[in-house]
Amino acid sequence: MGLFGRKKREPGAGAGAGAAPSLVVLARRVLAERGVETTVEGPADDPSAARLRGSDGQVYLFGNLAGMLEGADAATQEAAVRRHLDAMLASRSDPAAEDMSPDELRQRIRLRLLAERGPDGIDLSYARPFVPGVVAALCVDFPTTVATLSAETVHRLPLGIDELFAIGQLNSDDEPVDQQSEVAPGFVVVEGESLFTASKAVNLPAVLGALPYGAVIAIPHRHLLLAVPIRDADSLTAVNTLAGALVQLVSDPRGAPGGVLSDRLLFARDGEVSIVSSFDPESGAMRIEVDERFQEALEQAMA
Repeated sequence: MGLFGRKKREPGAGAGAGAAPSLVVLARRVLAERGVETTVEGPADDPSAARLRGSDGQVYLFGNLAGMLEGADAATQEAAVRRHLDAMLASRSDPAAEDMSPDELRQRIRLRLLAERGPDGIDLSYARPFVPGVVAALCVDFPTTVATLSAETVHRLPLGIDELFAIGQLNSDDEPVDQQSEVAPGFVVVEGESLFTASKAVNLPAVLGALPYGAVIAIPHRHLLLAVPIRDADSLTAVNTLAGALVQLVSDPRGAPGGVLSDRLLFARDGEVSIVSSFDPESGAMRIEVDERFQEALEQAMA
């Protein structure tokens, strides 16, 4: 699928195709074509602040979509809006999570890593911390859409929260990946169309095998997991390679489907995850920071 090697959109790509209309105005037109009348709430030229409300009370938000389409030409925006709205309309026939039976819920529940602020303002106060800025939340995976569960919904479900997280983890572990390869010595790339690919970072042994000394990982966006299992002295070279790849991937957020999930290197071992990189405030260069846990793992691997 080539997500890791995806060519970034050049500035001004699509110029000459005509200026794209407001995303909200475009969405309202597409919905009207499908027989859904809406009114605009908020500034129509600011999709991160505006929303559409249907005559039936259904609300349509576009903040995440706008981030993905920033700089895209008119044709690209229109195609994306049509796909997005068609999926939303199809999802209206999906049952509400709280109306699903325990068995249905066990089949569809997924654990997913998300930015802690939550998509489009969803209350994720029940979510469990992964690293600063990223939390593990719960979703329901339907045939055409993935519904992120709010705190209010989670507390109305027929299963307890511990069971939901445990089964959601197992289901995300079982999500297929499209490609897993060692692209450089010690540097593994896991990528897939599944929205839960990066979320496999919560249970690394399920995708990478035994990791007695842990691994340095990165989760730039939802479809990508980068990892360097710590094995020996050469692992530091692989970590530097990973760092360079991460900087390249997050340098243009438009190249990150769904937006950048995390722009930091993480060290994971025995279920504990910490940030092991920062950015120089003057140069903007990434700095690798070896904390005590990471240092101990390196010493043990090289002993």
